Amino acid sequence: MIISRYLIMKKYILIIALFLNLNLFSQNVSIKGAVRQSANSDKQSTSLVRLLTYNDMLTCEQTTIYETYTDDNGNFVIETNIDDIVMAQIAVDLERVDILLRPDSDYEIEIIIPEQNDDVSYFERQSPTLKMIKENDDDLYYQYSMSNMIIDDFVLNNFNKLYRGRQISLLDSLDVNINKELGDISSDFVRDNLQYRKAAIQMMVNNNAKRVIENYYNKKEILYSNPAYMNLFQEIFTNYLASRQFNPSEIRNLLYADYDSFLKYVKEKDVFLSDNEDLSELIVAWNLRRMYYEMPDEKNEILNYLDYIAKHTKSVENRKLVVDILTQIKRLSFGSDAHGFSLKDKDGRTVTLSDFKDDLVLMQFVDHKSNMTDYQFEMLDNLSRQWQDTIQIFTIANREYFEEYKQMFEDKGYEWTLLNLEDDILLLEKYQIRIFPDYVILGKDNKIGMSPAPSPDQYLDFHVRRIYNYYKKNDKK
Repeated sequence: MIISRYLIMKKYILIIALFLNLNLFSQNVSIKGAVRQSANSDKQSTSLVRLLTYNDMLTCEQTTIYETYTDDNGNFVIETNIDDIVMAQIAVDLERVDILLRPDSDYEIEIIIPEQNDDVSYFERQSPTLKMIKENDDDLYYQYSMSNMIIDDFVLNNFNKLYRGRQISLLDSLDVNINKELGDISSDFVRDNLQYRKAAIQMMVNNNAKRVIENYYNKKEILYSNPAYMNLFQEIFTNYLASRQFNPSEIRNLLYADYDSFLKYVKEKDVFLSDNEDLSELIVAWNLRRMYYEMPDEKNEILNYLDYIAKHTKSVENRKLVVDILTQIKRLSFGSDAHGFSLKDKDGRTVTLSDFKDDLVLMQFVDHKSNMTDYQFEMLDNLSRQWQDTIQIFTIANREYFEEYKQMFEDKGYEWTLLNLEDDILLLEKYQIRIFPDYVILGKDNKIGMSPAPSPDQYLDFHVRRIYNYYKKNDKK
C-alpha cells in the first residue's frame, strides 16, 4: 500500500514537472508576418527581422529580444516571451514599425515598405506601415490604435476651438466618440493612455501645468511603459529644475557638492518633489540629462550624480531608467569604444577596424551617387592630400552602389580605401547614420573622436586637426 501511494505520488510529480517544463519553453507571443516592398519586383531578397522592446517610454532605449530572417517571399515568424504588455518595434533591416504586444497572444501582420526616392532628404522619406490582419489579444492593439486615431482626429478638427477658444467642454464629445467607437475598454494600459492623452489636451486648453501635475502626477503610480504618460512627463518636467523657484547659480554650485545635498535643496524648494520620492528622483535624473548637454563645464559632475542615483536608488525601475540615460549619453561620445567591422575592399581583401588601432580614422558612409557626393569627394580628395598619412580614410558604400563607387575611384584616382558594407547593415545603426554622405572620426585605440563629424565643406578639416593635436599632445605625456 505504501509503495503504491509512493508510485502514484511520483507519477503526479513527473506530470507536474513535465507541465512546468513545457510552459518554461513555450512561447507566449507569436507574430506571423509578411514584408511587402512597394518596388516592382517579382522576387524579394531575404531581410533581417528583429523584435525590439522599449525598456521604458521616457528614454525609449530598446532591447532586441528576437532575430530571424524573411524567406524569399518576404514571410517570417517571431515566437518569443514577454512578461507584460509592452510597446515594441519590428525592424526589417533598418526600417521599423511600432506594435503593441500582449502576453499569450498571436498576431498576423503585413509590413509595407515604400519605395524610396533617392533624390529626397532623410526627413522626407516615407515611413513603412504596419497592417494588422488578425490578432487575439482581447482587442488591445485595436483599442489602443483606434483611440489614438480618434484623439488625433479630434485635436486636428478642433484645434482652433481648443487652443484659441479654450473650449474645454469639447472633451465631453471626445469621450462620447470613444465610447461609441470602442465601447467598454477592458485594458488598464489603454485606459491610462487615454487618461494622459486627455490630460495633455487639458493642459493645452487651460495652460495650467500645475493643475495637471496635481491631478495626474501627485502621489500617482509611475507608468514607465505608457507612451502618453511619458510624453506628458517630458512636456511638463524636462525643464522643471530651470523654473523660477530654483536659483540657477545655486543649482550649478550644488553640482560640486554631494548628491544628497542637491536633492535636499530641490525638495526644500518644492513641496511636490518632497511628497513624491520616486517621481522626484526621476524628475531630477531627467533634468540632469538635459543639463549635461547645456552645461559642458559640469559634465563630469552631472555624470557622477547620475551614476550615484543608479547605484543608490531604492526603485528598481528608476535604476534601469537612469542606466539607460547614462548609456545614451555615453553612446558615441568622445573616448567611448567604436564599433568594429570586417569588410572587403575593392580588391576583395578583408579590412578590419582593429587593424588600425594605432591610427586616426575617418569613416565616410555613402549610398547612391549624386552631385552632392561628387562635390564632397572632390573636397575630401584635396584634404587627403594635405593630411597625407596622418589619418586613414575609409569610404563605406552600401552594397547596391559599391560597384558604382568602385568605378568612380578608378576613374578619379582616389587613393584611400573603399569598403563594401555588404550585409553588415547594422553598422549604420550602430553609428546612427541617418543621412548620406555621413562622417565619423575615430581616435587611437578605436575610440570615438567625433560622431557625427561634419562634411568636408563644413569644417571637417578643423575637427580632424583638433583631434590629431589632442592625441599628439597626450602621446608626449
